[in-house]
Amino acid sequence: MADTDIFELPAHPPPPGVMAQIGHAPNGNATTVGIISLCLALTSIAVALRVYSRFFLLRKVQLQDYLMLASFALYITLNVFYLRLVRYPGWFVHIWDLTLGEFTEFLHLGILSTSIFLGFYIPIKTAILLEWISIFIPDGGDRRRTFYWSCQFILWANLLFCTSELLLVNLACTPHEYAWNRTIKGHCTIDTADTSLAASVFAFATDVIIFFIPQRIIWTLNMTWRRKAGVSVVFALGLAACTASIIRLYYTVQRAMSFDLSYHLSSVQLTAVGEGAAALLVFCVPAAPKAMAALNLSRLGRSLPSWSSLVSVIRRRPSRGTLGSDPSGSSPSHPSSSVPNEKNRGIGGEWKAGSDSENHLVPLDRLSTGKRMPEDVETGNVIVRSTEFRACEQFEHDPTLASREHSRQHPWMTK
Repeated sequence: MADTDIFELPAHPPPPGVMAQIGHAPNGNATTVGIISLCLALTSIAVALRVYSRFFLLRKVQLQDYLMLASFALYITLNVFYLRLVRYPGWFVHIWDLTLGEFTEFLHLGILSTSIFLGFYIPIKTAILLEWISIFIPDGGDRRRTFYWSCQFILWANLLFCTSELLLVNLACTPHEYAWNRTIKGHCTIDTADTSLAASVFAFATDVIIFFIPQRIIWTLNMTWRRKAGVSVVFALGLAACTASIIRLYYTVQRAMSFDLSYHLSSVQLTAVGEGAAALLVFCVPAAPKAMAALNLSRLGRSLPSWSSLVSVIRRRPSRGTLGSDPSGSSPSHPSSSVPNEKNRGIGGEWKAGSDSENHLVPLDRLSTGKRMPEDVETGNVIVRSTEFRACEQFEHDPTLASREHSRQHPWMTK
């Protein structure tokens, strides 16, 4: 029998009582295209806002921004491969409804997409953890804290695990083509079902840790409860990643226990799309309010707390042992935190404390007229008041001072 005839045979016999529907089998292509399109739209908007904020507004580009762009490129590539499966052989098609040629193509694209997804997870989780460090430990900070070393541990553990997993997936079979084409001679020394299960467990564990890492610091900041909740919700987008990863773990277990690989792998791959989108949103969304405010989307932008306001609050938070701090940990009183008197007048009018929880100084004329404060003034990123001190010393020359001092120090001597 010719090779072309082999690939036209059914990939697997159907279960008892089930009739194969090769060529006209039901599928989930419409649902898949809808989910992929939605995830690509959300991530594209979030990435565009992040790029606009960091590259054009702040002009402060860091390593994590480049890692995010690399991750987004890999994410788009991943979805291109997944959309290719829509055309041939289709999503959520049972293995007995596929020919051997269709199933071979499905496995080939599945292995390629798995490698891309593992490559995607290395830069995006590195970028998230570096961003957490730059936000919660600004200007270097105290790197002896548990938060810093927790981020470093997860960062390097993710790098090493994903790299090793990437090698195992691509070195599981000899020759490599035997991993998806079982019509050739070869053998596999590693069960890819086990590696997929280990990857799903690791992804879920790291997503949970990344979600909880910033929460403790957020709820100890010197902010109102309502603002703490708002900031916490922005960083709680990690819950979406945790949800997607635990769903992927569930379907990975189902895939390992079933021979219907084409159907269950579709579930695993589709949840990977949502998990990747959640990771990109976790990184990009905290920077969105500043970009939206600059684009005159002020109402929507002000409804979300920006990461820059969080950084300003963290920088103002007194640390233990700071000069002027109370031993009990309470913040010291300071003239700028109370309503200034006549001496505390800035250019253009009086100044007043802008909030009970944050020591912002806001011009009274802006408060009375209801005009919107500039974004940087709201977040405390500019100097809004300065105080000048002047010290003067005066000396008067006394011609008899030298002789009097000499007489006081040497009384036994006479002039």
